[in-house]
Amino acid sequence: MEDDELEGEFILGWPDRKRLTQMTSVDAEGRVVYARSPILEQEGLITPTNAFFINAQVQMPEPVYPEDWSFEICGEVDKPFSLTLEELKKMPARTVRAVTECAGNDGDYFAFLEGKSNTKPQLVRGNEDFHDFVQKYKNANASLEEAQSRPSGTNLCSGGEWTGTPLRAILERAGIRKDSAVSVRMVGFDIGTPNAMKLYRAAGSMEADVAQPGAIPFDKALPMDKAFDDDTIVAWAHNGDALLHVHGAPARVIVPGWAGNWWVKWLDKIEVADHMVPCYHQTEYFVLGKSYDDPDKTMCMELGCKSIITWPRDIHSPIKTGEHLVRGFAWSGKGAIERVEISLDGGDSWTDAHVEYSPDKWLWKRWSFLWNVDKPGQYSIMARAYDEAGRMQPVTEANYLRKHFDGIVPSEVTVEE
Repeated sequence: MEDDELEGEFILGWPDRKRLTQMTSVDAEGRVVYARSPILEQEGLITPTNAFFINAQVQMPEPVYPEDWSFEICGEVDKPFSLTLEELKKMPARTVRAVTECAGNDGDYFAFLEGKSNTKPQLVRGNEDFHDFVQKYKNANASLEEAQSRPSGTNLCSGGEWTGTPLRAILERAGIRKDSAVSVRMVGFDIGTPNAMKLYRAAGSMEADVAQPGAIPFDKALPMDKAFDDDTIVAWAHNGDALLHVHGAPARVIVPGWAGNWWVKWLDKIEVADHMVPCYHQTEYFVLGKSYDDPDKTMCMELGCKSIITWPRDIHSPIKTGEHLVRGFAWSGKGAIERVEISLDGGDSWTDAHVEYSPDKWLWKRWSFLWNVDKPGQYSIMARAYDEAGRMQPVTEANYLRKHFDGIVPSEVTVEE
C-alpha cells in the first residue's frame, strides 16, 4: 500500500486508508447546513453517511427529539390521525436503495456543452484530489455562498439505503378518498424564505415578476401514482443506522427516481388534497422550461438517464500507455440501467462497457471498460447509458433553471509513453 493512501492513524489495529469526506459549509453557529459529496472518488454503490451530500432548501431547522415528534395525516381522508416515531416503526417496513440527486447537480455543464462557458466545471482545481481539497477547506467555516461558488462537478448526489414505512400503507390506514384525492402534500417543519435572487438570475433580469412567498415551510405535492408506488416510503433509518438530523430526522420522505427536492425532510404533515397543490418549490423553482416566461413549464419530476466517468478524468492527465480500467456510475429516474456504451474517440464509435449486476433498480450501477492504449496522444472519453424504459442518455433538454442535467461530458485525457 502506498504511503499517500494512509491517514497515519490506526483503526482497530490496522493502518487506515483515506476515507471519503464531505466538503461542508456551516452557519454562523458552526452547524453544518450544506455539504458536497466526493462521489467521483467512491468505490462501492453506497455512499457512507459521513460523505452523503446535504442541502437544506429553505433553512436547517432546530432538531426535534424523536420521543417528542409526531406528524399528522389529514385532508381528503376518512380517518385523519397522527403518528409518533414509535407508532410509525410498528407498521410493516420496507428498505429501498436509491440514488439521491439534487435537481441542480451538474447544472453548470449545460452552459459548457452549449459553448456558453469556456470553463469546464470540475470537482477539484488543478491536480488536487478531493481528499486534499477537503482538508484544505474543511476548517475554513465557509458560507453557503462560498461553497456554491467552488468547483462545480458531480457532487450533489449520493447512493443510500433507506428503511421506513411505505407511504401507501399510511394513506390506506387513513382511508384515502380515492374518488377525490389528486395529490399528497408533504410538509416539513423547516421554515424559511426562499432566495429570490436565484429566480432573478435564472430569468436574466431584476425586473422579472418572480414569486416571493416570504417565510414558508418546505412542501411538495406528490401526484397520486407516485405516492402509491411501493418504493415511496417515510424513512427513519439511513445506511443501517438511525436517520441523522441533517438528513431529515426524525423521518423524511423517500421518492426513488425523482430529484432530491421531492424527498421532503423533517416531516411534519401529510395532507391529501383534491387538487394539485401549487407549492412554491414545484411551480416556481423546480420546473423545466425554455425561459422564465415559457407558458409550457412543467414540474421537475423523474430524473433522466445518466452515466458519469469517475476515472480517468481530466485531472488525472497525463497517464501512461498500457492497460487502464475506465470506470464510472450510471443511473436513471425511470428504473434500472440496462446498458452503458463507451467511446474513446469523442463519440465517433461506441463499444459496450461491462455493467455490474445489481438488483436495485433505483440505485446506480458501476460500469467499466478495460482500455489497452498503446499510442500516446489526446483522447476524448465519453459514456452513455440506456435504461429499462428504453431511454438513451441524454434525455433532458437545456432549461433556464439548469435542472436535471444528464448530458454526455467528455473526459479529456493525455496519454504519454
